[in-house]
Amino acid sequence: MKFAVVSEGVRVHRDRAADALVRTCLLHGDELAQATNGINFALNLISGESPRHFRRKSQSVFIFSLIQDEHPDENLKSRCYTALVRSLSNLLLCIVPGGAGSAPEVYFTTPEAGFYHMPFDAEAVYSRLSPIASAHFATENLFSADLPERFFCGSPVTRALARYGKELDMMGVLPVPFPLKDVLTEEALRQLYKIYGITGASYGNLSAREDVPELGTCTFWMTGRGVNKADLRAVGKDVLLVRGFDMERGAAIIAQPPGADPRARVSVDAVEHALIYRTYPAVGAIVHAHAWMEGVPCTRQNYPCGTRELASEVAALLGKVPDPARCAVGLKNHGLTITGQSLDEIFDRVRGKLLPEVAMFD
Repeated sequence: MKFAVVSEGVRVHRDRAADALVRTCLLHGDELAQATNGINFALNLISGESPRHFRRKSQSVFIFSLIQDEHPDENLKSRCYTALVRSLSNLLLCIVPGGAGSAPEVYFTTPEAGFYHMPFDAEAVYSRLSPIASAHFATENLFSADLPERFFCGSPVTRALARYGKELDMMGVLPVPFPLKDVLTEEALRQLYKIYGITGASYGNLSAREDVPELGTCTFWMTGRGVNKADLRAVGKDVLLVRGFDMERGAAIIAQPPGADPRARVSVDAVEHALIYRTYPAVGAIVHAHAWMEGVPCTRQNYPCGTRELASEVAALLGKVPDPARCAVGLKNHGLTITGQSLDEIFDRVRGKLLPEVAMFD
């Protein structure tokens, strides 16, 4: 893989960790580029107090930002997440100097609010960055204005999505959308929409099958990207009908009503849901929450949301359980994907069992 290093100012411990990471990348055969064209990832060395974002040219470029924080306290997670958002990063690494004679710590923060730490070791850090940098996003949307008129105002399925979105919120596992306008400049917001089609950030998503034979054999409704899942209302904006998924192009095919919001996008996890529905016909609904349950099987890699790799690993993991159509699987340092025959059946199973704190492990 090709990578670039972009640095702002001087931070002794951050820069020392970055140098060790660069040497490790080179030892693994990665190529350090002098320009940012054609790279797979960038090490973005920034200030935690005033982080600036790297102007990537496409979503296929992964940004790993490094900051230094010498005073870890109960607000460290908040500072790291704010720096991650402001720098538009796929992963933030916060270097905290160790005491006399001890190694520094590195705190990992993901867009899904994953937060864990370990002693800094360049090889161990590289083993966590490499799968992310080589992953492939599948978050494009292809639109067709052919949603049948009978669905313009929704259906019992969309109303169930709205009802259970509210219930997830009451369970405390569905935070309201992150106020991007409070932390990002107008330029950064435009960049975020241009690259990812994101107008807001929120956690979790829900989907459920709806048989629409004139549109395909695997049609399902899913919550929109960045919308408040506790307040789902408009068809074509808050909930969208996925009529298929083009795996080769990495694009969800969306049937929209006339006059739909042109900025609307389906959740980035549509690739995962589409693959599950296609692979396991008995699955009728899927819920993704940044929550946890005891004793769930879990993915091995912390792949980003919306990548083919995460979708494939979740689908494969479901194939190893006794009943893929009634299961909860863990996404490492991320949350849960829960399958069921219907939304009713899923919530009957998980009420009182969801833990709002996601288990974190390195």
